[in-house]
Amino acid sequence: MYGNMVAMLKTGLEFAPGTTDDSKKLVASLFQPGEILSAYKSARHTFKNGDLVLVVSESDPSGFRAEPRTDYLKRLRQSLGANAARTMPALGINSKSAHSVVQLPFDSDAFWLIVTRGQEMPAMCVLYAMPYQDSAPMSAD
Repeated sequence: MYGNMVAMLKTGLEFAPGTTDDSKKLVASLFQPGEILSAYKSARHTFKNGDLVLVVSESDPSGFRAEPRTDYLKRLRQSLGANAARTMPALGINSKSAHSVVQLPFDSDAFWLIVTRGQEMPAMCVLYAMPYQDSAPMSAD
């Protein structure tokens, strides 16, 4: 019988409200949601911390560099030098964890994804995992 459906729980990635269309298109053109989520979960396990940043280059999207957000911010401040005080607040990542941006509990899967783009400003966005039900036909035995 092919008419019966079974609900399967899956996980998808969503962009935080306010993410630009350009950032969404860039991320969608470079990655599959599963590979991003897998990189985050692996990093979360490694660092035993959920406040993470995944950094990847647009020119080489083959691997993510993951680090705690606090470590990323330290490196960013150093690289910006005298401009840090003026630039950092505008980036958003300075003041809020991804969990705070999307108002989710700390044990949920939410993170900053930063795509570096040569000399251009990096694309910075918050992604979070969202469970959903997918109905699939039951197989006939």
